Amino acid sequence: MDLKKYLTGQIRRCRRKMNIAKLLDKGVLFAAAGGILGMVCELVSLFVPFYYVHLAAALCFAVGLLAGLVYGILRRYNMRQAAGRIDSFGLKERMLTAYEQMGEDGEFVRLQREDALKHYEAVKATIKIPVLPELRHWLALVVSVAVVIGMSFIPSPVREQAKLTHQVQERAKEEKEELEELLDALESVEMDQLTEEQKEQLNALAEALKLSQEELAKANSWESLASAMGKLDYKYEQASQSLSTLASQMENPMDAGIADAEALAKAAAGDGSQQTASSGTASSGESGNGENGSGEGNGTGESGENGDGDGNSGEGQDGDGDGDGDGQSGEGNGSGDGNGSGSGNGNGNGSGTGTGNGTGSGNGSGSGRGTGSSDAAHDYVSVPNQTGDDAALTGDKNGDEDSDYVRQQNGLAWEGNHEDYNSVIGSYTDSAYEGIATGKYPTGMENVIRDYFENLNE
Repeated sequence: MDLKKYLTGQIRRCRRKMNIAKLLDKGVLFAAAGGILGMVCELVSLFVPFYYVHLAAALCFAVGLLAGLVYGILRRYNMRQAAGRIDSFGLKERMLTAYEQMGEDGEFVRLQREDALKHYEAVKATIKIPVLPELRHWLALVVSVAVVIGMSFIPSPVREQAKLTHQVQERAKEEKEELEELLDALESVEMDQLTEEQKEQLNALAEALKLSQEELAKANSWESLASAMGKLDYKYEQASQSLSTLASQMENPMDAGIADAEALAKAAAGDGSQQTASSGTASSGESGNGENGSGEGNGTGESGENGDGDGNSGEGQDGDGDGDGDGQSGEGNGSGDGNGSGSGNGNGNGSGTGTGNGTGSGNGSGSGRGTGSSDAAHDYVSVPNQTGDDAALTGDKNGDEDSDYVRQQNGLAWEGNHEDYNSVIGSYTDSAYEGIATGKYPTGMENVIRDYFENLNE
């Protein structure tokens, strides 16, 4: 038997077990230390929004384990240390001396190796090199894992907010991906085939979309995301219309890349666009009232804007009026029974006629209520401080009087140009939606403005 080779193999075998034990022990110990950092992460997440806190805690354990393994490799045992470990079982440095003399030959060296082998074989059965980590290190790791898991179940409003923010950001990420496709298509357009005006139009469109890209990136609540997406939907519609117009002006929009950008814009507008109101609708008629009438006479009649009679007369606009005597017909219709005179106000759209007469005497009191409608347009939008050509103005058109308003058919109105309500509400609505899309209004007010104009158009 080759004593040199045998003893060297035994020392190497012992060293292998020692290094494995060191790797495992240091890995467990360092992983337990990483658990302390995991506890800190979980504690911080109770006060600071941190959605990936559980993943971060797990990574702390993993990093600790990796650090322990690296430490074990860098500080691994050598052959001298392994020989010394074997000698600790009662060989009194015989194995270490034999290892140090492995490169030497001679009778004395041979005798020393035989002595080392003899004593090694005598204690070989008792030499045990434990591989598993120390128990206290195992306990440290188990405790740190249990604490981190327990802290992960602690309820916290901050954690709920972090989850909500993450959901919003994931939804915004999807919108950003679609938006980036359109922006890439716009950037790939062959500018050489466009006029200067068309280039400016395309650049303005790209800049507007980039603003929405920034808004989506900053969204941290469902309200801010809805606001950004509302603006983006409007911009998609505008982009679709603009690119369609631009494509119609070109001989070959496919080669220039306009056709691809137009297709993406139409697809985006079709997926999530919001329909904007562009025209007003006719308003329904309102009811008019006449009340508080008293006097002599007893009569019934249907009156419109003006009711006349012998004696005390009643006045009303699109409502009821009762008088003592004959009532003249007017626009609107209504009826009331009683004695005396009354007045009422009402407005509406539609047509109607009415007649009435009555005679009699007596004492009494009564009130009437009616509804009416008229074909005449009574709702106007006044442009202040502008002289208008409205024939219904009762004041001086040149504005020489002290008052800034005059009496109109259905009440006081500002001096100036008078335009029908329905003819301007559409342009006002479009202007408001454009302001929403360009970020003109404060964040959070977009839905209020949008609801306001939607109600106007109902």
